[in-house]
Amino acid sequence: MTVNFLPVEDLINKLENNDLTIHEIIKIFYNKIDEKNDEINAIISKLRYNDLDTQLNLSEKRRTKNKRLSPIDGLPIAVKDLEETQGILTTSGSKIFQNNIPKIDSPMVQNLKKSGCIIIGKTNVPEFGVGSQTYNMIFGSTRNPFDTKLTSGGSSGGAAAAVSAGMIPFADGSDMMGSLRNPASFCSVFGYRPTPGLIPSKVTSKIFPKLSTLGPIAKTTKCLAYLLDAQVGNFFIKKNKNNLFSELIDNLPKKQIKIAWLGNFNGSYLYENEIKEICENFLKKLESHQFKIEDLPLKFNSQIIWESWINLRSLSLKNDLYEIFRDKNKVNFLKPEIIWEIERALTLSNANYEQAIYKRTKWKKYTDLLFERFDFLALPSTQVFPFLEKVKYPTEINGKNLDTYHRWMEVVVPASLIGLPTISIPCGFNTKGLPIGIQIIGKYANDKEVLCTSNLIEKNKIK
Repeated sequence: MTVNFLPVEDLINKLENNDLTIHEIIKIFYNKIDEKNDEINAIISKLRYNDLDTQLNLSEKRRTKNKRLSPIDGLPIAVKDLEETQGILTTSGSKIFQNNIPKIDSPMVQNLKKSGCIIIGKTNVPEFGVGSQTYNMIFGSTRNPFDTKLTSGGSSGGAAAAVSAGMIPFADGSDMMGSLRNPASFCSVFGYRPTPGLIPSKVTSKIFPKLSTLGPIAKTTKCLAYLLDAQVGNFFIKKNKNNLFSELIDNLPKKQIKIAWLGNFNGSYLYENEIKEICENFLKKLESHQFKIEDLPLKFNSQIIWESWINLRSLSLKNDLYEIFRDKNKVNFLKPEIIWEIERALTLSNANYEQAIYKRTKWKKYTDLLFERFDFLALPSTQVFPFLEKVKYPTEINGKNLDTYHRWMEVVVPASLIGLPTISIPCGFNTKGLPIGIQIIGKYANDKEVLCTSNLIEKNKIK
């Protein structure tokens, strides 16, 4: 295995054993970017290698003196282009911000720097992160490493594609409606949506529960945990010194682990052919490795979840982007899907909002009962395989028309609506060689347990 595709834990070992220097590692990844990025278009706003000299020298000095800021001190990362990065172009995929160079870092980026990560550029996103197809009018589309005619998904499509293609060892992303899980599935990497609030972020929405969260993308669960520790700030916050995810996930559970397979949610979720079968075959293999799987018919109407979600999502996007929408000089730069969301939100009343919260609470109470019986819930990570890069979004599944631009991602909503920690694990390929992932969904705030279980699956080499 070439250095580009080594898990982060192996890169750390090579640094500790003096098999590679930090300069050499960065150069290896830069060479891979030069080789692959024109084809995939995942890395944008890339810094010149020579501009990193000071950071690399400081990191190397810390390493030789055994004063590393964290185990991943000196490793490269490209930050999702929704996050502010001091001195580096940050566009949010919008022409409105095509010349925006922030003067400060976002809270999460500050934590990455305090952990010693070397920021080499940004990863591509759809406009304001809306839509699971990574395209914008500034940088164009990010393509799938498995087939460059296809999309990498989104909104963290640049991040997932860059990791999958070996251009960076791990990447940050964000997830509202599957924006980590969808591209992770499309690019056959791990994507983790943690409990909202675990990773610090700039607060924008003030009127409802936070629907989105930042999170990591990587090649293994252990890689995820290293980056998650950096994003949270665990490496330098004293009270968390003995609570590192990257250490705790090795405490593998010894008990039987019960997983409820939700399948197609009583027939309400549409899947392309092979998706459900691949996920079910993956779960069957788990049963010989201390897992108990139960095919669970849900006594809950999925439409209740959907109605709550689309109203809260529309209101959230209106809250974030209404000032741009109101500006006659800027509104024409907004993609139709964003305008649709805001216009829809403007039709909603306080009663609609209260009803959405009520429906959300009903689903939360129902899952609380499920978690009294099961450790985790499972669903496919997406309802379709990677589709053509030129297609904005799927409008039908197996000949059945979809009623909104995002209905094809309904399968991620049960976790997103109530803020459950969820990991997308690569679980197989279809007959055309296209990847699919499976969601393992945990109890609220049980991030360690979700990561431990994913790590257990890897340790047992369940594929």
